[in-house]
Amino acid sequence: METQASWMKRMGWIGLALGATVGLVGCGEEGSDVQASAEDFGLSSINGLSSINGLSSINGLSSINGLSSINGLALTNGLSSINGLASTTGLMTTPMGRRTASYIASCALAPGQSLVKADQNGNTYTFAGAVGLAPGWLNGAPSSSDEFNVSACMMARLNSAGMHVPLWMDAAPAAIGWGQNASYPVQEGAYFGNVMRANSDGTLHAWYCEGRDYTKGIVPGRLGADSTSNIYQNPWGAGAYCDDHCTKYGTDGYTSCNGVSNPITVWRQASYNPVFDNNYIYELVNVNSQLALDVTGSRTAENTLIDQYTYRGSANQQFQIIQVASSQWKIIDTHSGKALTNREGGSGYVTLNSYSGADTDNWSIDDHNGHFIIKNKASGAYLQVPSAAMSANLVVTTKYCGAPDTDWDLLAVNSL
Repeated sequence: METQASWMKRMGWIGLALGATVGLVGCGEEGSDVQASAEDFGLSSINGLSSINGLSSINGLSSINGLSSINGLALTNGLSSINGLASTTGLMTTPMGRRTASYIASCALAPGQSLVKADQNGNTYTFAGAVGLAPGWLNGAPSSSDEFNVSACMMARLNSAGMHVPLWMDAAPAAIGWGQNASYPVQEGAYFGNVMRANSDGTLHAWYCEGRDYTKGIVPGRLGADSTSNIYQNPWGAGAYCDDHCTKYGTDGYTSCNGVSNPITVWRQASYNPVFDNNYIYELVNVNSQLALDVTGSRTAENTLIDQYTYRGSANQQFQIIQVASSQWKIIDTHSGKALTNREGGSGYVTLNSYSGADTDNWSIDDHNGHFIIKNKASGAYLQVPSAAMSANLVVTTKYCGAPDTDWDLLAVNSL
């Protein structure tokens, strides 16, 4: 198949999904999480922009407005101008908002370009370009095509789990290009529309359609997984496939969907290792009860029991997931700074303790049917809430059978 030229490059892992320096006082720099292969066209990207607080009704992406409406983003000016992306209101004033700004810059600007902006306190941040779908937006107003192309790029990289998942993107613009990669055999779907501004019908067109491999290897936080996010809509209804509604470009992807040019087709790997972001703050929700993991009474004492409760956004219901070794994580309560531990063995209670580094204090986290299972490294037992009742205590169980009381949704709700 004839392929278009594609601007490809390889850059570091720490990037726009990671945002390693976003919350620091002073001068921070955002790198790129876009990667490429010298032997294929198309573009590889690590996604991780949280749809809960990155692009959501909380920050402007809803049925009645877009990113440009209430977030200090004006489409009549370049991003670098005072009026293009404001410093004192909207996106630049919160850590999650700055993550969104970093993704706008990553999708819009080309390698070698960067957007330098201050927040409301005068701290400056540098957001690096990567994909290059609208390089002129740095200093001038974006075109309508720019808005649609950058919107598709951002939608393609959303993940409500705030987790890094390798993706392969195909699209008509030369900045991405066509071509498949054998390492990414699963066609997830195509993304198209405009998340920058509301449309004449009063809705926000954040659209997707299902790829031919939509149901294979469902990834938590991505299409097909249960999620609290209602950002995406399939304009042809649930279960509608891209192949049946979009104009195809061979087997690589699509050139038009629902009258929108240049959708981005996303391919995933057949398997992957979850990689969480140390700088995200997570809510952990039991799939069976739909209640959040909670440190009982916001206590900070050693051996405090862990329970489940309605999520209220308090610090004792928010956790960092920090990698300590390959496929091994510590789960830290943001209120106390202490860790979730399993020091009672394979059928005991889960308790809060000062982190020791021992296997009792570490967990493996793997996906299961669009959710996660959380397994203690010492006991080999799984995090479980055997009751759906409010305030029920968390335990671990070695009798894992794949039931929803051992399944968890991890949602990125804030950022450092």
